[in-house]
Amino acid sequence: MDRRTFLACALLATSTLTATPVARGAWRRDNREACAKLDARLKDVEAQRRMGYTAKQGRKLAARREELEQQRRDQCR
Repeated sequence: MDRRTFLACALLATSTLTATPVARGAWRRDNREACAKLDARLKDVEAQRRMGYTAKQGRKLAARREELEQQRRDQCR
């Protein structure tokens, strides 16, 4: 591989690696209200878990918590 081809590949790879996280970060910062709502829902689920629950309720709460945490990871970080 000659020098020009190597430099062109390096520049393209660098631009694609740096452009994606910046765009995602800007998109996620705009979702502050949605993130606050997700945090509130997570706190509600944790409060319900602290109050006590049956086995069936525990499974539902755990599933709900996992769902909310996944949404938070996707939208807020």
